Amino acid sequence: TLISHAAANNLSLKHLDIASAFLNAPLDEDVYLAIPQGFDRDKRNVCLKIKKAIYSLNQAPLAWYRHLSLWLVKFGFSISKADSCVFYLKSNEPIWLFLHVDDIGIFGKNLMGFKNAIEREFQTKLLGSAELMLGRKIVHEPKTITLTQSHYIDSLLEIYGMTNCKPTATPLIPNSHIKAASRTDQEEFLSLKVNYRSAVGSLSYLSTATRPDLSYLISALSQFFENPGILHWKAFLHVLKYLKGPIMLV
Repeated sequence: TLISHAAANNLSLKHLDIASAFLNAPLDEDVYLAIPQGFDRDKRNVCLKIKKAIYSLNQAPLAWYRHLSLWLVKFGFSISKADSCVFYLKSNEPIWLFLHVDDIGIFGKNLMGFKNAIEREFQTKLLGSAELMLGRKIVHEPKTITLTQSHYIDSLLEIYGMTNCKPTATPLIPNSHIKAASRTDQEEFLSLKVNYRSAVGSLSYLSTATRPDLSYLISALSQFFENPGILHWKAFLHVLKYLKGPIMLV
């Protein structure tokens, strides 16, 4: 919705990078760290108190979100009631901003005032038009912003040995019906020694991002995570053939 709003208003989506983002955030609880071996032999009974949200700390992403959102609100942004990771600045030249951990997307007609302010607070770079965010390629054209995951599809085709497969026009095998597998089908599938749950899950990532046309089929295939059969696996491979084709949604 945000990206479509940017496209409708002919605004380019920018990528904002904050260096070592988590390390800017203070911790609101006491967390201690054992002194690494060899650091100081005379202080074996001493520990270190962590003052900032260091990477790999479970609390770090939330601490960073709270720290940045507090600064954004002080600057004048409001937090969306629909999504707490979306912020908007009401003015004659409004600005929209969204967060995903330390990935930040932003768009508006005039970003200079905001850019100057955030650079005074954090070590920041405005990287220009976003070309890759959250695993999606972003193509900017007048009044249009296109999201694709063709690179991700290519990686799936390679992983499952389908790079040179013949494309098909439909996501479901014609005249087929997805139903519970017989014992024979289950045994044949088990002989393949592949991870059915992981395979179908890899399609879910596409479905929720850029390929809603896969939603029904993924829902159907997901019903058989516990007892998949060879026909379910063939249905999965057929989806890959469908993704290989030149679909406008890609």
